[in-house]
Amino acid sequence: MHKKILVISLFLTMLAVTVISGSAENRYTKKSVSIDFDSPGRMFEGIGTVSAGASTRLLVDYPEPYRSNILDFLFKPSFGAGFTYLKVEIGGDGNSTCGSEPSFARTREELTSPNYLRGYEYWLMKEARKRNNKIELDALEWCMPGWFTNNKVWSQDNADYIAGFIKGARDFWKLDMTYIAGSWNERNYDRDWIVNVHRRTLNRSGFQGIKIVGPEGCVLSDTYEKLLIDDQLKKTICAVSEHYLVSYMFNDGSPDSARISSAIKSGIPIWTGEDFSLPGKPWDYTLYMAKNIIKGYLKQKAVKVNVWCPIASMADNSCFSNTGIMKAAEPWSGYYEVWPAIWGIAHFNQFVKPGWFFVESGCGTLEGDGVYATYKKPGENKDFSIVIVTGSRCQNLRFNYKGMPGGTLHVWRSDANDQFIQVKDIQPVKGSFSFQADPGTIYSITTTTSQTKGFYPVPERKSFTTDYFEDFESYSLSEAPLTAKYIWDNSGSFEIVGDGGGNKCLRQMVNNALIGWIPDNCAQTFVAQGREWENGEISSDVLVEENAFDGLGYGGIMIRGSYDRHGQADIPFGYRLCVYYDGKWKLLTKTKTLAEGEISVKGWHNLRLAIKGKDIKAYIDKKLMAEVSDDSYSLGAAGLVSGWNHSKFDNLRISFTPPQGVLISEWKTASASSESGNRFETARQAFDGNSLSAWKAGGIKTPQWLQVDLGSQHDLVRIETFVDSTQKVNKYRIDYSADGKKWIVYADNTGNTVSRIPCYIDEKEAKARYVRLTFGETDGTTPCVYAFNVFGKN
Repeated sequence: MHKKILVISLFLTMLAVTVISGSAENRYTKKSVSIDFDSPGRMFEGIGTVSAGASTRLLVDYPEPYRSNILDFLFKPSFGAGFTYLKVEIGGDGNSTCGSEPSFARTREELTSPNYLRGYEYWLMKEARKRNNKIELDALEWCMPGWFTNNKVWSQDNADYIAGFIKGARDFWKLDMTYIAGSWNERNYDRDWIVNVHRRTLNRSGFQGIKIVGPEGCVLSDTYEKLLIDDQLKKTICAVSEHYLVSYMFNDGSPDSARISSAIKSGIPIWTGEDFSLPGKPWDYTLYMAKNIIKGYLKQKAVKVNVWCPIASMADNSCFSNTGIMKAAEPWSGYYEVWPAIWGIAHFNQFVKPGWFFVESGCGTLEGDGVYATYKKPGENKDFSIVIVTGSRCQNLRFNYKGMPGGTLHVWRSDANDQFIQVKDIQPVKGSFSFQADPGTIYSITTTTSQTKGFYPVPERKSFTTDYFEDFESYSLSEAPLTAKYIWDNSGSFEIVGDGGGNKCLRQMVNNALIGWIPDNCAQTFVAQGREWENGEISSDVLVEENAFDGLGYGGIMIRGSYDRHGQADIPFGYRLCVYYDGKWKLLTKTKTLAEGEISVKGWHNLRLAIKGKDIKAYIDKKLMAEVSDDSYSLGAAGLVSGWNHSKFDNLRISFTPPQGVLISEWKTASASSESGNRFETARQAFDGNSLSAWKAGGIKTPQWLQVDLGSQHDLVRIETFVDSTQKVNKYRIDYSADGKKWIVYADNTGNTVSRIPCYIDEKEAKARYVRLTFGETDGTTPCVYAFNVFGKN
């Protein structure tokens, strides 16, 4: 039988830019690749996404038509990213990264009558399926409710709970799921539970067709070796899902050749079940993502890649803020951003479908850290696509092939300046054509013709209202997600309920222990208000209904609130005014009591906190209860708090004076005196809008500095410096310059004696293009900055 051989002659250009008298020198290399279409590799299973960790929370709050437009960019085939798979979180009421997602059954009794309107993951699956009726649906646990017997994860209780989630998808939301996880996200798995409990419970519940994805982000060094000798487990699972198979946030791991060999030998489909976890705005991040998609197959034959997260729809002050393939975090205006990463995914999903096959000999590397992959449609159809992600060098490609159609080949191109543009078609001549690829570019070459670059007009950006009021009366109790717009739960679950008298209010619903993914010490929710502020007030009616399962019950309001980066879902930072079930009240910081007293009457109370500078006033039922001076916290968001008890909140009002200036430093060019060596701790990470990424110096020796180039002269008014350790006193100086040579002091805090949570604030009017932060003595710790936010005049 004749072999159909596509020979690709790849003449690689080494782009070595050498600055010698202002000239650049190019050096070219050659590479030839023979592709045998009769010898395909493993089956390609698509590029999907993971909605979890409360990352999608604000999307459901968007008004139409913007919400539908955003969903089209994510899921509509031949329009945007066109994700072919969606994995969602099975909520468990505890923090799972950026916040918490609600459980559909908080008690054993509720499992017999679940509430499938809670949260937004079912809604998201429904919207995804509406746009693509072939999309595969999956679900996974992060944290779990605490009613499982002895808090045991690998139990019949948990198997019943998961089956209940699938029943909700099928019976209530009319969704047929394809997969379900067989383990706890990134924690551990139990082989006997998967085979003898989970699988049998699914079968008994009528879900024989649901496939189990085995270890999910918790693959051990001997997992594949065990699979080689465990036929029963191998037959029970459909895939092993590794997380960050190639690298985690730019940091390549050391390959375990023995494990990889066992993985490939096992024959089990291997997925990169979670990947990326970065903002999709910079082009080089998109290139990194696209390369990892291909490298996953080259290194370990991964046939599916799922990115976290589909959209940055978390509050701006949440953990991992600004992370996603596109951004939609301002539902009050409808504003959103279509980032380049959307088109990086489109270069795969609009050209290759699940069920196509990798062509093994058509996948490989290019010099300069480039990669390429070839995919073939099965059957007699002659369609194929080649995706090329170039590195630092030009690629002069010459394709020679035979035994395949000689018709037109279509080419789509993306680079830093423009994404997903169809360029001139290629007309092969006797099975041969030439093609030049630029560095830092993604190309898709294809025989298919269904691709489009979707577009919708985006509304103007508007700030969050400075006078917010919510009485919760406008919401339906029969529509998901059962919470108020802009209410972002960091832990616990704040849900709209009827009070029995015809009124509605917000209620903290969790009054039992959780099986936490990370520690949750209280229930807390913030108002997703965009920019954090310093001066203003919050008020709310509060009713503490009971004691908590683990102690005294309480509920309250919060001002200048923020999450603790080190504790994440721990007690929040900020000033809290709380009333307790025993009739007492307290004005608190995270670590101390500023004032306290007693209330003579139980029931509903109106709580109000007002703050200006260091001055804090606490009111209960319109009576001034405390007036104190404290500077523990510099700024933050407004919010509500509760113990692990039922508490109700109503007539929530927030008014504040916005801080001056507009942010002008985000994604601007950054440099530093040194860097740690971790590629997620470089200078640019202080300017990426991600609250968890940071610049970290290369050592403790000082001075160490961090600098930003604003690109042009700006009128500065304010600088916020978010440092690593909130308990450490940071001694620093900020300078500014018009030319990067002559520097003028903006703020001299080298004699500082206090710490500031979550950031230091310096205000001064100045004109500058360059701004530099310099650390003095550091008490033996390495300088680290999460964000260095420079603001200019409005």
